[in-house]
Amino acid sequence: MSTEASDLDRYAEKARELLNHVEAGDHEAVGEVLDELTRLRETELFREVGKLTRELHEALKSFRTDNRLSELASEIPDAQDRLNHVIELTDNAAHRTLTALEESLESLSGLGSEGRELAAEWKRFRQRELSATEFRDLSRRMDGFFQRLETEGATVQSKLTDALMAQDYQDLTGQIIRRVMKLVKEVEDGLVSLISISAPERTTEQRKPADKPVTDPMELEGPQVPGQESDTAVQGQDEVDDLLSSLGF
Repeated sequence: MSTEASDLDRYAEKARELLNHVEAGDHEAVGEVLDELTRLRETELFREVGKLTRELHEALKSFRTDNRLSELASEIPDAQDRLNHVIELTDNAAHRTLTALEESLESLSGLGSEGRELAAEWKRFRQRELSATEFRDLSRRMDGFFQRLETEGATVQSKLTDALMAQDYQDLTGQIIRRVMKLVKEVEDGLVSLISISAPERTTEQRKPADKPVTDPMELEGPQVPGQESDTAVQGQDEVDDLLSSLGF
């Protein structure tokens, strides 16, 4: 006979005794039976706590002997450094790109302004509205413009090339982020395993999905992550959420 069945038999026996004493009007005996029922309940509770403690102790022992756990512990600070490096790479790339574009726009703006002025003078020349002195001045200005156009054009090309090269950070940061994501997943799996061992068994009633809480329609859900979209909130890893909810989190 299992311990659970034995406990039920003892409860049933005490319940019958309690009923007999109540019908007989024996208040002292009723109190004694109630005390015994309380002790039975406490004994069952302590037994469950002891069982849970043993399981948790064994789980912690297995975690301590897991070499991968020590590796994960050493990799967590490294993951923080890697994410900081991603931030630095992204910031540097953004700064290089914006600087190159701003300087290129400034050069192109100056060339465009001067080019429009020369185009207006050249139109006057074609309409024979320029004097000989004005034409000689226009020729000198056009020579200078062509020289600056060559120089500034090379500068703009160099700046745009630098802006393009600044985007090479994406490959490196992608590798770093994927490695950190793998680390986080391993840590999460370990914690879920530990919680699974220490969590109490859920009854059928507890396994029923809880009613959705009434949410404020004006409350912002935040940005939706691809693959985790939902109608009301960002969701993901339902099994983990169900496990945590069974613990009251």
